[in-house]
Amino acid sequence: MRPDLSAADASWITEGRRPFGDYMVGSLVPVVFEAYARILHPAWAPSGRKDTPLRWEAVAAWSGRTVHALAQWESIARPMTGTAPAAPELPFAAQPDTDGLPAEALAVLCEVLAAHTGTPDACCIGAWEGHGWPVDTWAGAGGLEALHLENRTYLIRQGPLAQSLDIGWRSFFGEVITEPPNLLWPADRAWFVSSDTDLDSTYLGGSAALVDALLRHPGLEAWPIQATDHITIDSDTVNR
Repeated sequence: MRPDLSAADASWITEGRRPFGDYMVGSLVPVVFEAYARILHPAWAPSGRKDTPLRWEAVAAWSGRTVHALAQWESIARPMTGTAPAAPELPFAAQPDTDGLPAEALAVLCEVLAAHTGTPDACCIGAWEGHGWPVDTWAGAGGLEALHLENRTYLIRQGPLAQSLDIGWRSFFGEVITEPPNLLWPADRAWFVSSDTDLDSTYLGGSAALVDALLRHPGLEAWPIQATDHITIDSDTVNR
């Protein structure tokens, strides 16, 4: 079944989301699901190359902070006042990426998502138009449609969920530059995934079974969250 991106079909997203200015999970994900989750994007360990992911819980063990559903990186990465960190050197070389999950974590997420939809071969995959990609370079084909939401406009391509691992564009030098998707949802609307370009976490809504599977997967650092939970830097009241 091919998803229809007509205005009527997209209304379940536009009407289901809270105003973006509320800065809630529901400002990113339609408030129509049984359960919600937040997936923390990993930081990067000082391995000499930016390819070794580091969980927030490892950074919190160094800083003496507490990882929880509303934790914010800026607090987790700052040692507690009056407390010496576990080691003098920083345990990370780079902070978590914004704009989406790195490839390895995205592949894990897609594996879990595919098991919780009846239409894994019919999904909408969205990328923020601000990337500035020529529309005919995304995976070598056109067929992109625009989805205008309150805070962003997205270019949407329809296809199998697996295509979310292979979006991007080819530079003038022939290099293929890939980016994680910013939006994902299947034709049966079993779940909705949002990775805002300014945030270091991915938020999603779906069934309780899906959220439970994400929380239990060792390849993801995920937390259960509510649609009314805030997503701003001051939402972390534990690590002040």
